[in-house]
Amino acid sequence: MKKQKIIIRSIKERRFVRIPIDKIVVINSRRRDEERFKETIRSISELGLYKPICVNSRRLKKTGMYELVSGEGRLEACRQLGMTHIEAEIIDVDDEFALLSGLAENFTRKNKNVIDFAKRILQMFERGMSYAELARITGKSATTMSSYIALMQKGEERLIRGVEEGVFSLSFAMQVIENPLSETQHFIMNEYQNGRISDRDLGRITKILKERAEKGLSNADMTMKKLTATIKVKTKECKMLYEQGKAKRDDVLHLRECLLELWKDEKFSKMADVLKDLPRPELKGQYGN
Repeated sequence: MKKQKIIIRSIKERRFVRIPIDKIVVINSRRRDEERFKETIRSISELGLYKPICVNSRRLKKTGMYELVSGEGRLEACRQLGMTHIEAEIIDVDDEFALLSGLAENFTRKNKNVIDFAKRILQMFERGMSYAELARITGKSATTMSSYIALMQKGEERLIRGVEEGVFSLSFAMQVIENPLSETQHFIMNEYQNGRISDRDLGRITKILKERAEKGLSNADMTMKKLTATIKVKTKECKMLYEQGKAKRDDVLHLRECLLELWKDEKFSKMADVLKDLPRPELKGQYGN
């Protein structure tokens, strides 16, 4: 894909014009929420259009038509209200840029748009666009772009479909794909849907399963009983390490207190002054210099 220079324009540089509604064509029509659409009609009828739509003028000279980038609901509402013209921001970009901009405009975390958005992000990434360029187009962070791409590349079809249908949240899916193996993803999804794994537990469980996979241990026959046993072992190990660390810290603090008391002793101080001029003994082995 030929790379297009991405230009970020200030409000003063952006072009807003009232254009005829019948000169706008909708290329990628999206299904609307009817209740939300009725609210849009009511709002525009009572208060007017608060946010201009966005159109692409790339083919205007050839076809005589602007192509809608975003704001289909507002456009259709104005049409139904009998308006003949609408306030629009006019841009001149290629099809890929226009489509991605439209998806970003219509993006929400609670509906199908999240997967449409992620698919388009992946397509443009595979055609050579960087995380930074994608971020500048969409107005989101490069890290967010990376996360959507990872979801499409590593996520099981069931996981992606679950996000699309609202069964799984996007944050849940992002944690699941930290375990790239299909068997692990399906185990987490099964237990989550059965109510045996909560969002609170997910991070810890994901880490344990990932560690097992990295050690070459299979998660194919993993059950909640086995997972619970593993968690108990991990908890015991962590508690033991904590106690060992605490004991060592207490030893060091005790040694420090003893040394402070010694330095208060006048005889010890004089002896130390004499010893400091003696050559330092050479230590060998693990305690050597």
